[in-house]
Amino acid sequence: MKRFIWICALLLATAPLTVYGEFATLDELAKAYSVDTCRTCHAKVHTEWTSSYHSQSVVHSLGGIRNFIVVGLGQEWKKPVNRDNLMRCMACHAPQLAEASEGLATQVADLIIAAVDEKDGKKKDAAKKEIAKLNVNCIVCHNTKIILEKNLKGDPKPNVYYGPTGKSSPAHRSAKSKEIQTALFCGQCHGIYTPPDGDIIQCNTLYGSYQEAYRGNGGAETCQDCHMLAKNRGHKFPGAYEVEIVKEGVDLDVQAAAIKLTPGKWIPTAIVTVSLTNKAGHRIPDG
Repeated sequence: MKRFIWICALLLATAPLTVYGEFATLDELAKAYSVDTCRTCHAKVHTEWTSSYHSQSVVHSLGGIRNFIVVGLGQEWKKPVNRDNLMRCMACHAPQLAEASEGLATQVADLIIAAVDEKDGKKKDAAKKEIAKLNVNCIVCHNTKIILEKNLKGDPKPNVYYGPTGKSSPAHRSAKSKEIQTALFCGQCHGIYTPPDGDIIQCNTLYGSYQEAYRGNGGAETCQDCHMLAKNRGHKFPGAYEVEIVKEGVDLDVQAAAIKLTPGKWIPTAIVTVSLTNKAGHRIPDG
C-alpha cells in the first residue's frame, strides 16, 4: 500500500500541468505544456500521437502561417504582429501561444518566418527545430479545447484532463466529456474558426462539407469513427497523407481503349477514362 502511494505521489509530481499564465520564453511555454510524462501511463497513445500531424501542427503548416504573417498582417491588412493577431492561426495550430508574453509571440513569428525564408541552411533548421516545440498535444485536446459548452460549464478547469470516460487516474484529475467524442470537437479547427473579434476565418471547409454533404444526406459516423476507432488507428489520426486511408475514401476506376485516330490509317492512340468516387464523409481534398 505504501509503495502504491509513493508511485501516485511521483506521478502527480511529474504530471503535466495546465498552467494559465504568461511565459517569456519558448522553453518555459513548451515545458508548461510538455506531454513527456504522459508516456508513463499512456505509452501507446503517446507513440501514436508522435507520428501524427497533430504533433507537427506548426512545422507542417509553416508556409501558410508565414504567408499569413508576412503577406496578410504585414502587407494587406497593415496590422501588428502581436499575440492577438497571431492567435488567428495559432488558436488551432498551437493554442498554448495564448499564454505567451507579447515578446515571446513576436519571437515565435520571427522563427516561423526564418524557418521558411532563411537562406542559411543551419539557421533555417535551427528555427524549425525551435518552433517544433509548439504543437497540438494531449493538453491541448484534453483540456484547452474542451470549450464547446463554455457558456454552460465555463472554461476547462486547470490541471483537469477530460476524456470520453472520465476514468480516474493517480497522476491527475479527470473529468468526463461528451463533447470530445463529437465531430463538432474536431470542427473547432477543421472548419470555420471565429476569433474573439467575431471575424470568420476559414482555412478549410472539411467540417462544413461533413455537415452538409454527409450528415445532411443521412451519414451518421463521426470524425473519430473513421480516423480513430476504425482499424484501431487511435491517436495517429491518419488523413490525406496516409495512402491507406486515401484508398478507403476514394474509389479509382481507370478504363483505357485503343482506337484508330484516322479511318484506314493506324495511329497509336488511346482514350483513357478516369473516375474518382468520394466515399469519405467530407469533401476531398480538404484539411
